[in-house]
Amino acid sequence: MNNYITAGELAKLAGTTKRTILWYDQLGILMPVEVSTEGYRYYSEAQVLEYQMILLLTTLGVTLKEIKDKNDLRSLFEEKKASIKSQIDNLQFGLKNLEKFMHNLDQNKTLIKPEIKVLKPFDVYYIEKIGSYVGIGKYCQELAGMFINKGKEFITLAIFENPTYQPKKSLIKISVMARSDMVIDPKFKDSIKKIEYNPGKVITYTHNGAGELLSLFWKELEKYCRLNKIEVRHELPDFEIYRKVNSDPRKQFFEIYLPIK
Repeated sequence: MNNYITAGELAKLAGTTKRTILWYDQLGILMPVEVSTEGYRYYSEAQVLEYQMILLLTTLGVTLKEIKDKNDLRSLFEEKKASIKSQIDNLQFGLKNLEKFMHNLDQNKTLIKPEIKVLKPFDVYYIEKIGSYVGIGKYCQELAGMFINKGKEFITLAIFENPTYQPKKSLIKISVMARSDMVIDPKFKDSIKKIEYNPGKVITYTHNGAGELLSLFWKELEKYCRLNKIEVRHELPDFEIYRKVNSDPRKQFFEIYLPIK
């Protein structure tokens, strides 16, 4: 045993604790080269380098389970590189939004900076649903499945027939911007209707991020109108356009529209 060191000696050389060394042995990621009949663990001095590799990987965010299961160090680095980059992108996205919200609060006492526009009439295909706001994504997918050809662009929207906030049970026209290159599946020709919608003058805000936050920004839009004495036309329904939908919230863009006088 003269060429070996104990768990305590390894811990001192590695700048860690004996408990950590024993814990890594239990996990199967830094095991002794020999165990005596009395149960004493013995390590080689070179295992200090093994510990340092474990330390390096953990500082890069690699879990102990991933370290135990690793087969190829480079592929592990590639995976972690992608993960770290994604975290950085998320933090930068969050910081950008934080700064934007702070600026908007300072400027107009709301989280948003809306625009006033006059929209031209546009045609939509739609199906009517009575359901929750959280079900809108599923309803839009249902509508998409009713077309043989969805055309070059399939931009969905929701037109809210209820004048008040009703997240649990609301009457909604689940719609898509109508285009000449769209072809409805004949099985659904009686289910899908078409109307021309003419909202006219509106106040609108574009949200880049998670769709689950839209109700919050609707309330902020209404607050902005109250603070700035902008009169809402309640006879026309509110609507929101799902301009870009993506599994990555950073790549999603939603527009909310409130008809005004």
